Amino acid sequence: MEYWLISEVRLPVVRISAKGLRWQRTGHPWLYRDDLTGEDQLPSGELVAVLGPQDRFLGQAFYSAKSRIALRLVTYGEEPVNRDFWERRLLLALDYRRKVVQDSDAFRLIFAESDGFPGLVADCYAGHLVLQSLHPGMERRLPEIIALLEHHLRPQSITLRHDGEVRQLEGLPLEVKTVSGVLPERVEVRLGGLRLWVDIHRGQKTGLFLDQRENLAVAAWFAQGRILDAFAYQGAFALHLAPRAEQVTLVDSSAVALEMARENAQLNQLANLEFVRENVFAYLKAAVAAGRRFDTIVLDPPAFAKNRGERAAAAKGYREVNRRAFQLLSPGGVLVTCSCSYNLNEAEFLGIVREAAAEARRQARLIERRGAARDHPVRLSLAESQYLKCFILAVE
Repeated sequence: MEYWLISEVRLPVVRISAKGLRWQRTGHPWLYRDDLTGEDQLPSGELVAVLGPQDRFLGQAFYSAKSRIALRLVTYGEEPVNRDFWERRLLLALDYRRKVVQDSDAFRLIFAESDGFPGLVADCYAGHLVLQSLHPGMERRLPEIIALLEHHLRPQSITLRHDGEVRQLEGLPLEVKTVSGVLPERVEVRLGGLRLWVDIHRGQKTGLFLDQRENLAVAAWFAQGRILDAFAYQGAFALHLAPRAEQVTLVDSSAVALEMARENAQLNQLANLEFVRENVFAYLKAAVAAGRRFDTIVLDPPAFAKNRGERAAAAKGYREVNRRAFQLLSPGGVLVTCSCSYNLNEAEFLGIVREAAAEARRQARLIERRGAARDHPVRLSLAESQYLKCFILAVE
């Protein structure tokens, strides 16, 4: 085993090929297994020194023995990766959120590589923190990160939402547990002028879809008349749009999600909502057949393409729901359509929406092109961090 000395710490050496070096020069923080020239038997999560041809030092990275992504770059420098290193990055993340998060106590505090924490997500819900570690390198450093969060934020609780299936690709166990403080069964948060209940233990992602936070407010600017919120989940879009609506129909296949949406409506004293538990595809098809009309429609489905092999099926699904929405909209109506599938980029998704409009024989103007909220910054060299697309269209 070869080692590289950094501040008296001996790091195992991993070498990359000329092909890997060309990829590394693009700035992408991941290196794949076929970019390596050879591997010793290293344990997953090890911090390693990355060397290129002619023994050129390229950076320090977390190593994975399981995943196709063999290396995740932590730093390009030779500074010690210790408590002070992580504290500097945490303070930068905190300072940025203080600048960009307004009118909400629910936000993303750490957005993985975009904030310099490979494979780690941290969300804040009214003083309760939720962490998701997706890589054994960050898993090893969780005690250090948790201690820093407790020191700088004094959270009421810290919960690990380690139930994402992607952890299994890294050989990590699935679990959900509160490791600090006391977590109530539900937490009440503020999003703009609304209050919402969050189930941190069982909710989707870490409890809410925080990446849509700013899109909720913008969609409300354009909302009007009879509104359909498809794939409604716990009603975040519906509740933001309801004050401007005659009536809002929420459709979702989950009884649990709709019950939470109903309770959120009561929490905000909103009564102009109806709740429909049904498969959205089936609902849209039946609504078109019945000649129903809506003035505003929101489509915010789960990711249809979780890998490149699902792209064709995902495109078909997105085209169908958008075509149905165009058919259901009244003249002068508004469509808010979203995709969180990274494997379909913005141009491809816009093309699908364009095809759907043509199939429905409707004309539309794109009036807003949006992405994730500002607390989900995009790392330019990591296209995967730019995953959410949200288009707002005025339909003729």
